[in-house]
Amino acid sequence: MQHELDVIEKEITVLWAEALGLDSVAGDEDFFDLGGTSITAIRLLPDIAERFGVEPTIGVIFDNPTAREMAAVLADLGARLEG
Repeated sequence: MQHELDVIEKEITVLWAEALGLDSVAGDEDFFDLGGTSITAIRLLPDIAERFGVEPTIGVIFDNPTAREMAAVLADLGARLEG
């Protein structure tokens, strides 16, 4: 289970880095502290849905602003790596 969470976390950091125009993001960095906005979060939702096969609400990002926290929630929602 931990390996799965680590893989999901890593994939989230990649999506966030791309969306925020950063070279990399650490799993414990806050999306909003890195420059993320509500608009950026909304734009990420389709990418998250496509990548993980789940459709989280915008609240998932607001309530879980680190990739580590979000990975746990997505796993609980049944996330799986697509492709």
